[in-house]
Amino acid sequence: MVARRGAIWSKPVARYGGGKSRKHVRQGRGSAVGSGAVVGLVRFPVKSMLGEERERLVLDERGVAGDRLWALRYEDGKLGSGKNSRRFRRTPGMLEYAAAYEDGGPVVTTPDGETLRPGDPRIGELFGAGVELAREGEVSHQDAGAASLVGTASLHALGELLGDADPADVRRLRKNIVVGTEEPWVEEDWVGREIAFDGGLRLRVTERIERCVMTTQAQRGLPADNRILKTLTATRGMCIGVYADVVTPGTLALGAKVAVQ
Repeated sequence: MVARRGAIWSKPVARYGGGKSRKHVRQGRGSAVGSGAVVGLVRFPVKSMLGEERERLVLDERGVAGDRLWALRYEDGKLGSGKNSRRFRRTPGMLEYAAAYEDGGPVVTTPDGETLRPGDPRIGELFGAGVELAREGEVSHQDAGAASLVGTASLHALGELLGDADPADVRRLRKNIVVGTEEPWVEEDWVGREIAFDGGLRLRVTERIERCVMTTQAQRGLPADNRILKTLTATRGMCIGVYADVVTPGTLALGAKVAVQ
């Protein structure tokens, strides 16, 4: 059964080691150092739009199959995003749109409940003349990693840093994989190591994820909140969660056990 929306980030997940216990055993390289299971999976068909919770994700050499495979593309080649950069153009309101796959292609749902598909002229009307919903070409739509991951204990710890009673809402962080953990920030210790999941999938953790202004922006069900980025900047070097590349492709399911080696 798919995790109920909000369930994986609103309460401790004791059976997956996602409670507030700080107990954790560190062992030498090559031994299992983390234990838990996958408690959340999300795929984002269109870059910088809301995604879809999944029971399973397929990961290949590129990363999560279908993840950020599509994007809003301007006539100058820049991609729609929540920020401005060399590659991106800030496009307000993108987090009010949700994307999912249907019959092999992306379907975008507008705040008014209308649906858009690639080639729909309304895309240009909504986002600007010449803007199209474009599939990834030679240049990847991804930022710096094939997949992103965060631990439940880190969400609890960030909530505490924010002074909130509840964990930080992972929807603001846009992670593909949420793992039940007991110690906050432990996933940062996995950089350079491999994660083995039930079913044969293996990932190699490559780096911490530096967050951006998108964490502060309003989205469906969440108001704007500038505290997130300010708190991460002051306490965590702007980082939460990690990127990982695919070592051995496979399918990842909710409840899959995790071993860090």
